[in-house]
Amino acid sequence: MGLRLRDLRPTRRGVVAAAIVTGALLAGTAAPRSLNAVVVPGLVAVVAAVVQLWRAGEPAVERSVPAPGFPGERRTVEVDIDATVPCRVVEAVGDGLAADDPTAAVGHGGRLTYEVELRRRGAHDLGPATCRVTDSLGLFAAEVATTGTATALVYPPVRSVDGGPLSALTRRDRGGERTSFERLREFSPGDTMRDIDWRASAKRGADEFVVAEYGDRAGGDAEVVTVTGEAAPGGADAMAATVAGVAARLHDAGVTVSVAVPGGREGAPPGRARALLRLLALTGDGRLDAERREAADVRVVGEGDRATVSLADGEVEIEVDDAINGGREYSYERGHGRTRTRDRDREVVA
Repeated sequence: MGLRLRDLRPTRRGVVAAAIVTGALLAGTAAPRSLNAVVVPGLVAVVAAVVQLWRAGEPAVERSVPAPGFPGERRTVEVDIDATVPCRVVEAVGDGLAADDPTAAVGHGGRLTYEVELRRRGAHDLGPATCRVTDSLGLFAAEVATTGTATALVYPPVRSVDGGPLSALTRRDRGGERTSFERLREFSPGDTMRDIDWRASAKRGADEFVVAEYGDRAGGDAEVVTVTGEAAPGGADAMAATVAGVAARLHDAGVTVSVAVPGGREGAPPGRARALLRLLALTGDGRLDAERREAADVRVVGEGDRATVSLADGEVEIEVDDAINGGREYSYERGHGRTRTRDRDREVVA
């Protein structure tokens, strides 16, 4: 389907061309040759421009989907435009994102590439794009709103949580004391820092860690620590960030977590937190049923910009601003399913 004629607007060049043709028409009453030399080509150009835009279809737009990430990270977005007439594209960007001038002239088709900064937790739209199309002579233009969007997913910022109140849970999950030593082997994905034999690793080169393997453990299979998150209206961001902090702290100790929030439920072993972070990125506020709340090992409640972590042996209140500026900062490495822990000036992979 072509563009509607009522949507066409003359450009500055088109206004100038119209003025020249009008002047030639007025002068043509006294000098017919000027009518033939100027007016006829001008009228042909105007008609050709209108017909070209009228027959032009809506530009086709395809864009890449950026990888999810944390606030402050940047992503590259590529937008491919297929148009039959010259086009200048302007990309719309959601409120939770900041883009570096997502505008470009792409001729009869091409690619717009721009950087976007992830700013706020949630799923944010990229697009739709608006195309300003013109005829080949640049006499008329029209604004065309295209269809189709992509989604940029922003994980919650991961709050720093005091590991002291969680230590009883991590000791319980270790399943008792190790019994018989079996062998040393190289550190591999899925191992935790707690499994490293530091004395044996010190005898090797830098960044060459070894893990001590032991025989059976008393206590059987490892348990799963359950974490619930609830939030009053306006408290979902603080809740999600604090639940992520609790999960990160437990993962750092090699513990699997099962998280239930108003948006759903997700289990995550150490190093495999992508699905959990997606759940926390999308969840809203709300309450859980009493049975699930009472069965949880850790309960997080968000109210406004604060969150409270409730454990079996007491409560620890966490201020959001304090959590951002102090303590440990966690992020999850996407490349090989590992958990990367940054502790101010040092970095280790668990």
